[in-house]
Amino acid sequence: MDQLNRLRLAVIHRLLACILLFSALGILLAVKTDALFAFSVFIVLAPVLTWLAICPSRNRYRAAYKRAFVKDALQSQFTDLVYSPREGIPRETITATQMMSMGTSFHAEDYVRARYRDIPFEQSDVLIQQSTGKTVVTLFQGRWMIFDFNKPFRANFQIVQKGFPCAKHRRFFGAEDSLFQKISMESEAFNEDFRVYAQNEHDAFYVITPALMERLQRLANHCDGKLMFCFVGNRLHIAIHDNRDYFEPGSIFQKIEPQKATWKVRSELSAVTGLISELSLDNDLFIQEV
Repeated sequence: MDQLNRLRLAVIHRLLACILLFSALGILLAVKTDALFAFSVFIVLAPVLTWLAICPSRNRYRAAYKRAFVKDALQSQFTDLVYSPREGIPRETITATQMMSMGTSFHAEDYVRARYRDIPFEQSDVLIQQSTGKTVVTLFQGRWMIFDFNKPFRANFQIVQKGFPCAKHRRFFGAEDSLFQKISMESEAFNEDFRVYAQNEHDAFYVITPALMERLQRLANHCDGKLMFCFVGNRLHIAIHDNRDYFEPGSIFQKIEPQKATWKVRSELSAVTGLISELSLDNDLFIQEV
């Protein structure tokens, strides 16, 4: 903990040094040149240079925090653990679902591969953005999870909550019977919250039972973000768009308290454990004989 807090203080000291330095330079420019020019230079360059200056020390602090709290919490919850803070689910894996707009830039980190209740899964933070000229729009920011099954689904389908941005479900190429079509479920309450797109209506009705619809609605009611479920091959992709970056230490101005940090990480892991429990992924509910 002492080392962790020393690293945190190093970030603060570098930030304060940058603020003092650039403030002095701004005043000097204002005296020597036109005040408006000095202000413009300060506004444009100071934040960028400050960020570049503190990045190395901030990255060391984040890495130490993840070694101290994130990995231990993961090991206490899961088996067969692989944790790579600087890596993430590959862009190609999400692109291959054909169910998400991929934008022009992609970043993923905090990759986890493990087992829970003997269900293999992987997850990471994902950020997808679209750049058009000087405008940057966030298409997705949150957690992307993938759960493996022993047998494939007969046909692919998607369940997407209203308000989830940039899901793809209509423009697919191939034979007519492989194209996705929107279907309505028997529950009007479910249809108010979710949209279902499937290659085969019969297979979708087989899997999306009244019990599953109730579970998905409960998840939506307790989730801060918007949800998308993609059933592809023998894998279930679950995306939570909540504009959050998980497994981070928080404000550098707050001293790390071990109990609170441990509780924070474990609560962030509850997204995985809660989904497996709520959706009963450890049984054969979703698997159909081919």
